Amino acid sequence: MANANGVNESANDLVARFAERYGFREDELLNTLAQTAFRQQNGSVPTREQMLSLLSVADSYGLNPFIRQIWGLSDRRGGVFPVISIDGWTAIMNSYPQSNGMEFSYPEELITFDEDMKACHPWMECVIHRKDREHAIRVREYLDELYRPAVVKNGKKFPGPWQTCPKRMLRHKSQIQAIRIAYGLSGLFEPDEAERLLETQLGEPVPNLQEPEQKPVEITRDEVMEKEPELSEQDAMDDAMAAAEAEFIASKEVIELEAVDPDGIDPQVLSFIDQVVERARGTGAFTAAQGFAQDRFKDDGNALNYCLFRLDEAQAASAAPAA
Repeated sequence: MANANGVNESANDLVARFAERYGFREDELLNTLAQTAFRQQNGSVPTREQMLSLLSVADSYGLNPFIRQIWGLSDRRGGVFPVISIDGWTAIMNSYPQSNGMEFSYPEELITFDEDMKACHPWMECVIHRKDREHAIRVREYLDELYRPAVVKNGKKFPGPWQTCPKRMLRHKSQIQAIRIAYGLSGLFEPDEAERLLETQLGEPVPNLQEPEQKPVEITRDEVMEKEPELSEQDAMDDAMAAAEAEFIASKEVIELEAVDPDGIDPQVLSFIDQVVERARGTGAFTAAQGFAQDRFKDDGNALNYCLFRLDEAQAASAAPAA
């Protein structure tokens, strides 16, 4: 049902209910979410469908985006993945009155797949107990099906969470899958899973950088509620799981402002560069981003120069003292 302005009443109720829960005015709530957990990768205002989809998931499961229990990752087709952190999955489980605890089991054996990773159990089993079930739910996840080698760029390795804390990663994987089965959950993604899905869409690995802090995007309630969906082909990647834990100094020539010309660069490439710069700004991993850019744009000198210039500009701004 729509009101005189064409805004769906049920959508209005959802926004109002969510705003009241966290003590925001409705326009303040949407502005804050658009700038943080629900923002789009290219910095644009979220579409009506994306915002309402994420709000609906958060509202349904009582998840709090302000403490990173849920956030959104845009896909290449203008859709959005509702990504749930391990804290969010645990909160969902504990919200069910039927919950009766969980436990983990694993063998004493420890293995490694390469020289970069710490030793880890070959499998981890999560057991979830429900008061209304005679038998516990057991889910076992195997390391050889989940492990991801360190990313290699220009001959340098960038260890990730599967190298530095594989036991924790395996435990989270088994816990999340057990919660899914025990409570019949679907349509929700965990960070590592969302990253893999987006890499499949992109057709190439993305830099292992944390999602960025972005400049505020001022929007009004009507702009979010009534904005028509815009199908996008942006190469999007939001929430990688951990910051790059090793950096290398990328060699590059100094580029003057007037020598950098974004004209002629494909808009999709420009959007991808925006994402790399914003992730580097959010984590401070500028040298890692520079190395990624040199490898990614090695056959496109204009795109490479523009990306390196943007990274230099962002690094200089982040190093400048606050006014």
